[in-house]
Amino acid sequence: MGSSAAILSLLQTLNLIPESDSFLSHSDKLSILVEMNSVDETMAELPSSKKIDAVAYERQVIDAVLIFLDLIHSHLSDPDHDDIGFTLSLYQQLEIVQEEITSFFIATDEEEEQICSSSSIRYSNFASSDYNTHNQQQNLLVGLDDQISALKELILDPNSHYLVQSVMGMTGIGKTSLVKQVYNDPLVIKEFETRLFLHIGPDYTRLEDIMLRVLDELGVVVPSDKLDTECLQKQLSEALSTQKYLVVLDDVWDADAYQILSDFPENRKGSQIIIISQIQRLYEVIFPHKLIILPFLNDDDSWKLLHQTAFSKREEKCSRELEKIGKKIAKNCEGLPAAIIQVGENLRGKSFEEWKTLSEKEDPLVITRYDDTPLSNALFFSYMMLPQYLKSFFLYMGVFPKDYGISRSKLIKLWVSEGFMEIEPGNEETFGYTLDLLILRSVVLRGKHTSVDMYSFKNCRLHFTFRSLCVSEAKSEKFFHILKKYTDCTPENIRRQQRLCVHNNVVLALTQVHEWMESVPNARSLLCFGPKQQYPVLLPFCFRLLKVLDALAIRFYEFPHQLLALLHLTHLSITCDRELPNSISTLSNLEVLIFTRHHNIKLSNNGPIYLPIDIWNMHKLKQLYCKGFDLPPPPDDCHLENLLTVSGVSVHSCTMEVLSRIPKLTRIAVQIESAHDSTETLNFFDHVASLYEKFQSFKCVVVNPNLSSQIVRSVPNFPMNIRKISLSGCGFPWENMEVIASLPNLIVLKLRWYAFCGPMWKTSTGQFPSLEFLLLEDLNIENLEFDIQSLRWVIVRHCYKLENISNQFKYTKLLEIDDCSPSFMKKVRKCQSFSGAEVKISSSITDL
Repeated sequence: MGSSAAILSLLQTLNLIPESDSFLSHSDKLSILVEMNSVDETMAELPSSKKIDAVAYERQVIDAVLIFLDLIHSHLSDPDHDDIGFTLSLYQQLEIVQEEITSFFIATDEEEEQICSSSSIRYSNFASSDYNTHNQQQNLLVGLDDQISALKELILDPNSHYLVQSVMGMTGIGKTSLVKQVYNDPLVIKEFETRLFLHIGPDYTRLEDIMLRVLDELGVVVPSDKLDTECLQKQLSEALSTQKYLVVLDDVWDADAYQILSDFPENRKGSQIIIISQIQRLYEVIFPHKLIILPFLNDDDSWKLLHQTAFSKREEKCSRELEKIGKKIAKNCEGLPAAIIQVGENLRGKSFEEWKTLSEKEDPLVITRYDDTPLSNALFFSYMMLPQYLKSFFLYMGVFPKDYGISRSKLIKLWVSEGFMEIEPGNEETFGYTLDLLILRSVVLRGKHTSVDMYSFKNCRLHFTFRSLCVSEAKSEKFFHILKKYTDCTPENIRRQQRLCVHNNVVLALTQVHEWMESVPNARSLLCFGPKQQYPVLLPFCFRLLKVLDALAIRFYEFPHQLLALLHLTHLSITCDRELPNSISTLSNLEVLIFTRHHNIKLSNNGPIYLPIDIWNMHKLKQLYCKGFDLPPPPDDCHLENLLTVSGVSVHSCTMEVLSRIPKLTRIAVQIESAHDSTETLNFFDHVASLYEKFQSFKCVVVNPNLSSQIVRSVPNFPMNIRKISLSGCGFPWENMEVIASLPNLIVLKLRWYAFCGPMWKTSTGQFPSLEFLLLEDLNIENLEFDIQSLRWVIVRHCYKLENISNQFKYTKLLEIDDCSPSFMKKVRKCQSFSGAEVKISSSITDL
């Protein structure tokens, strides 16, 4: 978590204190916030080699702050508190916090003095970072033959126009081992006159330091009066300009280190520079180049590596039964070579029963900062190298169960509701950029790309090693705690935890667990991500300060009215078989409301089912998801002035009367479920389009459409600034596409399941001026002809009648064909020449 998250918790807690409760003065509040900000800034500025040592002192400060916050939470949640005793305890703890902060600054000042005293040492004598020396992998390059060949081909290509190649990937995946294999290849040794393999590390952040290191390796003696940047650049150019060189810069962390690339001479002799880094976007800073991102090992290669490691002696044999168990263990390592190697070493010489026991565990390794193994040290170092503000975001991802496909939109909603960053309403995608940064730093694994941006990701997950580190760090720092079994729920485990994450909802059915939770009722978030329960279980409603409640996986027959006492809630996700009560407006701080039913069955055939009228009094509401319900006509002078997203409603919510009272609406998703609904039109935008200057997204799904007739009468007149449209089951003829084709800012168009019908779609010049992403799925189209210059990504899926597609993909980067007609897919396979577009073809028919 670190000091950044502690500051966030501190600020949120101080904001909870009502003005009428003056137990802490304004100057005391300001003082502790300023001091904690200084701690955070100091940690951010420390060199990486000193950061690990300073963590222990930072931790003591955080522990003292958490006790201080716990006292305030207990006071706020207990109306019958002892004011005098509480105030005395609070100020005693405040003194302890200040003492720990003082100790922190004394310790870090000593560290800085040591750094300053050694600054006169010549740069060329700098040692490699501890990270590299502790993270050397065994030379077991299993499953990387293709990548080794690719890298050799790149650096030996006489026609290559790229000076720089990059090898990227997660820690422990084999980047350095792979490059060393190529670096020491006889052909490479013969080809390059000069070869340098330099470990840079995170402490080499000054350009001059790196240049001195390179010159020292080249044997160039630099006079003490020639240490300025210009002189070093000149000497580096002179030393290499006449040679064909290969330089490897390993373990690059800082973007500034890339500036040295501009100082290496492009002497047109075929010289090459290889960058090895976990941070995937650093390569964009200076040079265009080729990028190799190392993949995880497949199951076969994982077992091969595990077998090599666990059975180091050739005479050792592995029985069939042990092989079956071993393959399961190898698979659980999720393809990370360093993890497989460590597990193999742990299993060396172990009995069959010990192998079997390990195979039955959720994870083959437990990763903590205290393990002192090469892998644990490397993973913890990667975590520590995150910018201070990113650490809380990263740790939070551990709240999800293993193998949980983490949705970008869900994660952003939770980050916003937790208050991780102060942002303006409507700018929530700022958090999306934060997620992209974590992915590009190789601590979070990427999933599918978003349709709006090919460089952003729709979902993601954690590798089990990083997830294990997140869970252990979060528990020890009281950031969150996982409840999966009975013993996880004891008071000593959950005391002072800010968030409780239930990964096995059955534990909530135990009376003892509820009693334990009532004894420590200060959690701020309750997240129930366990498997969905068919039968109801009781939720604990004792957390008076609860801010986030995600209980979609818990089923309620009736709305739990105890929820209405949780006045601090900003995020509520709930599954209930009945309607919301009118008193839902009691939760006046609610910003996100997600309300679904266990079974998606329409409760009445007599028209729409409305949300309670008091929904119009929830003025802080930003996002509303209520599948099967509608917004009622608003009372006079009522507005939802902060509402940005409405999803799950029918066209009955899309009237001028309703939408004109939601002035900041940017996204709406409409669902048409019955014949009664289908008589409505989508012409509501005709009246209110001008109101929505920042409108971004419209989605309409017709459930069980009647394919013999047009379901929706006409294509709406969308707001001109709309960026994304998704239609399903509407039954429009292709002639009606002209309305959409004229939208100047439309970037994403998704057409699914009879959205448009007819055998032919042909676009005209000038249509879709900004369209970048197009999805065609389950349509009866036969011929497709279009030439859209802005189009970058096209997906054609389950269009079984499609026979021809135009060859006009001059600017398209990616064309995906998925399960279309066999004849069409064979035709595309033979052609594979769509004006430079990358073509991906997949089919469930194996004989194509």
